[in-house]
Amino acid sequence: MKTLKMYEIIEYCNDLKNSVLIEQIIPYKKSLLTYYTNYFTSEPILMVTAVFNAAQYGVIVPANEFIDAICEHLNDLECMNEDSGNYAEYETICFNSIPLSKL
Repeated sequence: MKTLKMYEIIEYCNDLKNSVLIEQIIPYKKSLLTYYTNYFTSEPILMVTAVFNAAQYGVIVPANEFIDAICEHLNDLECMNEDSGNYAEYETICFNSIPLSKL
């Protein structure tokens, strides 16, 4: 697997349809935290979009847009509604996501 550079990670995070292997984010954690703290008006959150046995994928979003980012990622504006077909995935993303500073 190709190692991503920091600017590539930032480009991937600009589109919520993309996800980055969290293993690729870890080496740049401090730099990304500095970049996103200055870029966002709220704390950067690592939104974990997929969890597998051997890997996790995520994207960095601002805390004040976290719920909207999940709904956009799931392509479902009603994802918070328990009747939504994506509600289980919404809960999984909420459960696994953490502030970038805690990575």
